[in-house]
Amino acid sequence: MSKHTLHNGQSATITAHQWDGDSLAFAGTSSASGPVPIATFTGPNTLSGITDIGAATATGYGIIDLMPGGALTTGALNINHAILSINERPGSSVSFNGISRVINGSTLTATGYAGVGTYTVNGTMNIDGTSTVNMDYVAVAGTGTFHLTGEDALLRVGTVGAAETVVLDGGMLSLTNGMNFLGTITDSAPASSRIGPTASVDVYNALDAVRETFDQTTGVLGLFNTQGTEVANLKFAGTGALYAAPTAGLATNYIAITSHASAGALPVTFTS
Repeated sequence: MSKHTLHNGQSATITAHQWDGDSLAFAGTSSASGPVPIATFTGPNTLSGITDIGAATATGYGIIDLMPGGALTTGALNINHAILSINERPGSSVSFNGISRVINGSTLTATGYAGVGTYTVNGTMNIDGTSTVNMDYVAVAGTGTFHLTGEDALLRVGTVGAAETVVLDGGMLSLTNGMNFLGTITDSAPASSRIGPTASVDVYNALDAVRETFDQTTGVLGLFNTQGTEVANLKFAGTGALYAAPTAGLATNYIAITSHASAGALPVTFTS
């Protein structure tokens, strides 16, 4: 097994199975030190791990590009004081199968060509209270878990499959469309709550919602507009009530779902 390290100004094009079993490390810093390092995959490769590590005084940078036919699977991902971008072209895919860590002010952004991308999360992706994962314009599938800890952790997603789980101990789960998230939302203490006390689920397509329904047995929360159209249908595991309220005065407002009632909360019907 080899470790391939890319520094500022360096790039590599990896053909089918060329780096199978190896690891990839980005050691790029600011653009003042030269172009961001880029790894381009043109065929299937399975890596043991990917790291992008900077420092508090020097953010790390890295870019992964997947060409048509490129398929990248990694057993682990570690982004620490760093920014990593993964970009797919048509006919490519990315799978995260191990334990991933996005920590210490880091950002992971996954994009697809023209808004179409295929990302699979089968392991656990840990996002700390200073970091962000952007997957809001790609489809996410798999049987994995996103685990958010800390008040400012942020996970942005769009279409998410039914077998995915978000453990929301803190921070914000941002949904572009509350009808396209099919996974389960919970926290690390489901016997006492459904999401953490400082956590929220923010639904951007549902600002026209005027009422909430919440089934305390199944954990299904629905939001409906004045026409009676359901604009969000979300499943929560655990115990306790949830409340939805619109924000105001922001550049882009949304419906925020939390574990506590707040001023302006939508009327809610509880069932069991």
